[in-house]
Amino acid sequence: MVKYHRFDTPHAADFRRYAIGVLVPSACDRINAALIGVTGAGIDPQVEVVGFASEPLSTETTGIYRQLSGESGAGGGSRSPELIVRLRSQLAEVETLLVNQLPVQTGLAQSRVLAVGVHDPALWATMDNSSPGFLGLCDAAQLAESTGLNVIDGFAARDLAQGGQGGPLTALAEWILLNDPDRCRLLLDLGRTTRLTYLPAGRGRDATERILSFEVGPGMRLLDLITRRLTGGEHDFDRGGRLAVQGRRIDELLDHWLADPYFERSIPRWHPRGVRPQRFLANALQMAVDSGWSVRDLLCTATHFVAETIGRAVRRRLPDDAPIDQALLMGGGQHNGMLLREIAARLEGIELARIDETGISGDVLGPASIGVLAMLHLDQVPANRPAVTGADISRVLGRLTPGSPLNWQRLLRQLTGSPTSVRPLRNAL
Repeated sequence: MVKYHRFDTPHAADFRRYAIGVLVPSACDRINAALIGVTGAGIDPQVEVVGFASEPLSTETTGIYRQLSGESGAGGGSRSPELIVRLRSQLAEVETLLVNQLPVQTGLAQSRVLAVGVHDPALWATMDNSSPGFLGLCDAAQLAESTGLNVIDGFAARDLAQGGQGGPLTALAEWILLNDPDRCRLLLDLGRTTRLTYLPAGRGRDATERILSFEVGPGMRLLDLITRRLTGGEHDFDRGGRLAVQGRRIDELLDHWLADPYFERSIPRWHPRGVRPQRFLANALQMAVDSGWSVRDLLCTATHFVAETIGRAVRRRLPDDAPIDQALLMGGGQHNGMLLREIAARLEGIELARIDETGISGDVLGPASIGVLAMLHLDQVPANRPAVTGADISRVLGRLTPGSPLNWQRLLRQLTGSPTSVRPLRNAL
């Protein structure tokens, strides 16, 4: 069942440009799509979210991805060509459903959509003496044929070609969507992995040069694994932090985790699969057995650990001249009361707010950011900051696949400012 949300209704005198952003999250369990309207161009546009749609993926599709990526526990994963083709085809079917119906649900003529941006978790491989390689899961040709729209995907490829990590790629887009001209913000993504993005106040290139984004450390995936062990698989996560508060903080374990060499790595710091929580659990379980700690103690300490990594990242990784007025929270961790209290204690003097209070939810921010990346591609604006991804040079990101001849010609006229001309009827097919 597709869930739609309308935010704004286009009207006849609307001069905005439109794009659809499609995001397949790292768990590959659903697809989120956002229709955005953009006034202006470059790094200082006004962006409005017109509509949002979400569709869960089948257990078969998620299972295929887990098998291919190794998330199912099968080592590096099986890279069968047949499985890859099947996964790409199944994703394209759901993407087509959302892209075709979202303009209808929001009252926008599909011909007004200039492009569809698509980003997915991809399949990654690390090769000896070379940068990581990735295989995107978007079948851009199939999506373009089935929707008639121009498709932009493969955003990580150009960054990798310039020596970057391939991510995080959405920092500039998030700044465009969440920028406050008077307040410097932190965006704290409390998802499977904790990611911090610094969003400086102001507008223009001077402000964008100060954007930072990097992985802080393990996130809710660590707490979820401990919760499942504590409850024998009855609960997938610690709702509200109710189980963690029943334990006690073990300083010995907290210090052991914080001494992990991961936290000494300089930024840029990002990995396509995030921070694996298993590296922190491997020795902790044996330490708990030897010392008589309960699983509730592990969960309580892990909650303190996630909060402490955030506090240390803010103190040690951000420049001294980077003021912070507000921290925006997104991801599953924003609903964990104990975690929020511990974060607040470590970010004293900084206002904490859930991202929904800005008028754009965490679910919407992801695909809306991909839509912004698509528009930055059309405007030929480099979107990867070297300080964020480690690339040698900023580049325009993405690969453009033309849609129907008519939509492709519309896009060309938009890009070149050419007047409308009469075309043969066969070119509209």
